[in-house]
Amino acid sequence: MFKRWENLSEILLPEVENFCNTYNEREGILNEIEEFSQKEKVPILLPVSAALLRLIVSILKPKRVLEIGTGLGYSTLSIYFGYREAEITTVDSNRKRLEKAEEFFERAGAPIKTVLSDGLEYMRELLSREESFDFIFVDSVKSEYPFFNYKVLALLSDGGVAVFDNVLFRGYVAGRDYDKKYERGVKLLRKFLEDVKKYPNFEATLIPVGDGLLFLKQKELSYEKV
Repeated sequence: MFKRWENLSEILLPEVENFCNTYNEREGILNEIEEFSQKEKVPILLPVSAALLRLIVSILKPKRVLEIGTGLGYSTLSIYFGYREAEITTVDSNRKRLEKAEEFFERAGAPIKTVLSDGLEYMRELLSREESFDFIFVDSVKSEYPFFNYKVLALLSDGGVAVFDNVLFRGYVAGRDYDKKYERGVKLLRKFLEDVKKYPNFEATLIPVGDGLLFLKQKELSYEKV
């Protein structure tokens, strides 16, 4: 069985990741989602990545959070448990999975706003309303990241942080051998990672955890007094 369904990455050694997953305590509802994902073979954010995401959110304490790619709501609840005061909106185009996530949210008592929509289309709508978010998490189709990034960054508030999951794509992006069928996805992710390094108002940090997390922090704008 493909080990992704065991909620392990292909970057870290499995014994290391298993140890970390045992060490990092989490709520029962998150354990249930992990078990459900394995049974139904539905991808979720890898637990070790979720632990880091939760820690970052607990430190930043963002007022408004946007998530692109709800899945089963595992990452959404990890963000919620990191800072329960955040106003969280999560978007997904898969009705069946979104409804299942809503069941988990209700059981957790988490007041999370769900939106059934294509992520790119919904971001366009948010931009037309001139909305902004302090924290944005993207866990969507990897090949779409180069087309997401400008809209994600435009939606960030001053000093905001955006996080993209799966940017190392099983290590293929970093040079690990891969099948030709992944050529387009690998090239687009490499382009995405190169592009974001050039943005003058953002700091990019790539962390080899899970399947690779990219953090983009918007520099706070300072204005000289006149």
